[in-house]
Amino acid sequence: MSFLQQVTTGRKVQGIRMAICAQEKMGKTTLGCGAPGALLIPMEIGYDSAPNVAKVPMIQTWDQLEGLFNEIYAALQQGQFPYRSLVFDSVTALERMIHDKTLSLDNAYGKGNKNAVTMESALGGYGKAYTYANELFAVFLQRCDMLAVHANINIILTCHAFASKMIDPISGEFDSWDILLHSPKNNKTYGKREMLTQWVDLLGFLYEPMFVTRGDDGISKGTISGKGRVLGVSRTPAYVAGNRYGLQGEIPIPATDGWNHLAHALYTTSGIDLYRR
Repeated sequence: MSFLQQVTTGRKVQGIRMAICAQEKMGKTTLGCGAPGALLIPMEIGYDSAPNVAKVPMIQTWDQLEGLFNEIYAALQQGQFPYRSLVFDSVTALERMIHDKTLSLDNAYGKGNKNAVTMESALGGYGKAYTYANELFAVFLQRCDMLAVHANINIILTCHAFASKMIDPISGEFDSWDILLHSPKNNKTYGKREMLTQWVDLLGFLYEPMFVTRGDDGISKGTISGKGRVLGVSRTPAYVAGNRYGLQGEIPIPATDGWNHLAHALYTTSGIDLYRR
């Protein structure tokens, strides 16, 4: 059958691929665990903030993560996987695992001094270690794709954020919140930060708005607005965000049932039902 004979219309049913980026202690893990049928896959300490969600033991190495994926695939084939959403917490910790795996492949790593090799010097230097790490990260994303596309499982990744210098070709340099993943920040190569932002269907920045005032003494003071947390879902100069569902601006995320507020906004724009019932 030719390609033209296979033309379709409408949105294909598959799991959403989402990343929640935020500073520490903002509640990104709790928000992600509000997804329907969530299974938390912790990769760093701190996941006890979501005590009422199903979770596996903390994953600490790349090989353990590979083993977990294989277990999930086997359970799906046997019809014994009851979860609808996987919450990986966090991809920042995942990057550390990937770098550890990459460094372990260097001959100098196993000679009693693990500090003798770095990502800059490993595998012959000249960026080869980062290239290999990107390939492992691509494998992770491909494995997530298989679950989202073929098993209709939602993939939710949490990401740490940091203040970064951005350079806009038109406007110049400015400060912005960015994803805490390696990025070469040049036009010749790219890193896991760029790979992630290109891959996700929805990238949200979770924060609590604040305003800055300057007193008579000239000292600036930051004050929380008191309106609660919001999830930014479209790009602004202040943070990286975006989506493929027509969501705009910021979605209020209250402390109670925050996920369903996001699900309602998503259903309104796209008809995708991700309510937790």
